[in-house]
Amino acid sequence: MVIAVLSAGGGMWWGYAHLTALVQSRLKNLAGDDMTLGKVTARWNRVELDNVRIARRSGPGRFADRLSVERIIIRPSLFSLLSGRLDISEIVLERPWLLLEIAPDGSLVKIFNPRQESSSRSSAAPLPVLIKSLKVNNGSMDLLDRHIVHKGGVGLSNPREQYHLVTFPHIAFSAGSFDIPAAKRATPVRLDVTCKGGGTLAVRGDMAKGLDTHLKLELAGLDITKFRPYFLKKGDLDVMSGKLSASSTITIENRRLNAPGTLRLSDLAFANSGAKGVLMGIPAWAFIKFLSDNKDELSVNFSLSGSLDNPHFAVRQTLVDQVATAMASKIGISSVTSIGKGIIGIGEKGLKKIFGSGK
Repeated sequence: MVIAVLSAGGGMWWGYAHLTALVQSRLKNLAGDDMTLGKVTARWNRVELDNVRIARRSGPGRFADRLSVERIIIRPSLFSLLSGRLDISEIVLERPWLLLEIAPDGSLVKIFNPRQESSSRSSAAPLPVLIKSLKVNNGSMDLLDRHIVHKGGVGLSNPREQYHLVTFPHIAFSAGSFDIPAAKRATPVRLDVTCKGGGTLAVRGDMAKGLDTHLKLELAGLDITKFRPYFLKKGDLDVMSGKLSASSTITIENRRLNAPGTLRLSDLAFANSGAKGVLMGIPAWAFIKFLSDNKDELSVNFSLSGSLDNPHFAVRQTLVDQVATAMASKIGISSVTSIGKGIIGIGEKGLKKIFGSGK
């Protein structure tokens, strides 16, 4: 009996020691030399990695890291190693923070710089992994966008260094079973995000290999002033307040996006009390009149559809154009054919005839 217990204990010790080395090796290969680990601890039912960091070597802003995680907890099934695979019942990331950076050309800056494999190293296939549960607790993220400058957006948070920064202080995420390398199985996902300044985002649904996706999105009470560069253009009247809510069903099949939805705008206020100016090509006074006549809310429908492989399909610009056109139509300007040209081309006198008043 004693021998059996000692053998089991020795086997568990060997298994966790082997797993600890395996985890560190895989992380180093994934993140390269920019990754540092404070401490790795093997306990009887889990492996803990403390103070995980991936350095940011250059770029504007005050950020020294691209990713930091206070603690990663991995709960593996050691017996699965005997079958040539690794089953993990749960991975938990405690207090992770991510810098998501968009380069001037619109591409995402890589978080990881994978280590180059030595040509003399064995080319054996990597150990397949099944992760049954992934959780992010008390997460946060900063979005640093240098591309929006080149799109003509105004109202940057840092005009001197030519970037816009948006902070998301509270993020919670969970995902069900998924495989590495990816398999065809659909993975249930759940995401909750809070934006600094106000607003919450909830996403529910599932994702599969190849980006096949079925999601339900709900956005509530987003403070649009934090996102000025994404909808304001040079010459637009500045927006001092506004709340945005939206709902959408997002489907991606064979890398084609289909996302119909509804957007609601309320509490809109402009920098100029006289409202002499335009927003998205629409006279500000027309917005004000419509909102005052409709319980301070403007609701419009949209439908995004296009191939993710089409270089001319831009989700942000397509959404902005659709919303602007729908708003113009809702307000009563139905003859618009191009935003920023057709609306203004009607002329202020023509708009006043539509509304019967104006400033």
